[in-house]
This record gives sequence, structure tokens and C-alpha cells, in this order.
Amino acid sequence: MSAAEAPSGSPAGASGSRPRGFLVARLVTLVIVLAAWEIVGRQINPIFLSTPSRILVALADMIRNGQIFVALRISLLGIALGFTSAIIVGVPLGILMGRSRLAEAILEPYANALYVTPRVALIPLLLIWFGIGFEAQVVVIFLSSVFPIIINSYAGVRDISANLVDTARSFCASERQLFTEVILPAAVPFIMTGLRLGIGQAVIGMVVAQMFLALSGLGKLLVNYGDFFKTDYVFAVVLVIGLLGVALTEIVKRLERRFAHWKESERAFG
Repeated sequence: MSAAEAPSGSPAGASGSRPRGFLVARLVTLVIVLAAWEIVGRQINPIFLSTPSRILVALADMIRNGQIFVALRISLLGIALGFTSAIIVGVPLGILMGRSRLAEAILEPYANALYVTPRVALIPLLLIWFGIGFEAQVVVIFLSSVFPIIINSYAGVRDISANLVDTARSFCASERQLFTEVILPAAVPFIMTGLRLGIGQAVIGMVVAQMFLALSGLGKLLVNYGDFFKTDYVFAVVLVIGLLGVALTEIVKRLERRFAHWKESERAFG
């Protein structure tokens, strides 16, 4: 089994608020990068590199004609269906692998093999099985996000201390109590890390699927504007995809703080 990413929290303190210096450093870095980009971009052919000011104009145009909202709605619907399905399948399967040696022996090789297989390599098969359309897009999003969830859930249950389980059993804890009061709480930080990794993979899968299978949403906008060398519009769509990824990841991180808040106090570095 490939090593799962250890659960981590945000730089926030126990209260969830970020230090002022942290936000200032981010803002200053952003201003410097945008200023340098604007200066350099004005010296280059706009077909090859646009500037932040041109990208904002393109984004405003897509907002004005409503194009970006239609694409976002289709993309978010695909992510909602694909990622929710990945959670429903991935978490129980990972817990089962962690609890059962037999399930671990049977499923681990397949989970590892599919985890490292690029989803792009599966597109020809998905095209044959599901055709071109929304269903194929949801399947790609599901396949992109389910394996990080399975592997982290599995790692969370597998790494629970045997002493902890033995102590619970010495107090005559039933299997249900052992699962709900020991195993599940101990595995939650790993599960939430799996969700955080999975949502990032879901966004990547969504773009790939829309570009090659669904021809809709944000992926379709990328293809269309790329075909006409509208570099500023391409950058604008990429910006929206990036912001979408940040927003979805932040939602999962907030859930992580909500359900694994005790991990914040265990951070070695503030």
C-alpha cells in the first residue's frame, strides 16, 4: 500500500483564526506576482501570454453574458454527483480494508493499481462504455476521487494502536461501541485528509472529462477559447477553475477542523 498522506490541519490556531502576518504575507506575495506578470505580459504577444488586466476584462465579459455561470453549474453538478458517490463508496471500503485482513488481502492490490493509474488512460474505455455525455463525466470524477478516500480511510483504521483497542475490549466494549467510540474517531483525521485530497482530484477529473468526454462546462470553454487562440479567456477560465478548487478544498478543510478539531492542538508547528 502506498503511503497515505498524514492528516494535517491548517495553520490556524485552536480558534480557527489565521495569524495576521500569515494573511499579510499572502497578500504581498500576490501583489508582487501580479505586478511582475502585468509588466512582463505587456512585452509578449497576447496569443502566447495574456496579462492580469486583460484576463479580468475577459472574465467580466463572461460574467456579463452569463456563460461562466452556465459552465459552473454543469461543473458543480458533476462534482457533486461524482464526489458524493466517491465518499459513499470509498469510506466504507477503506474502513473494511482496515478492519478485515481478508478484505485487505483481496482489495489492496486493486486499490493500489487503480490509484496510480492516470485517469486519462481510462478515457478510451470510458468512451466505449458510457459514450460522450454527462454520465461519463461523473464516472471520471468518481474514479479520480474515490481512491485517495479509500487509501486514507484504510490507513486511518490500520494505524489505530492495538493498545487502544485492547483497552476498550478490557472494559467490555461491544463491537458497535468499539467502532463508534474508538475506531471511527481515531480514523476521522485520515478520512478527512482523504476527502481533501479527493476533492482536488475531483476538480482535475472534471476538467479532463469535460474536455475529452462531455464537451460541456468549464472544460468545453477551455477547448473553445483555445481553438480560437483567445488566450485571455483561457486564462480567465483557468482562474475560475483554480478558485473553484480553492473554495471546495476550503470547505473540506473547515469540515476537517469541525470533525477533527483536536488535531489542531497536536500540531508541532504553529
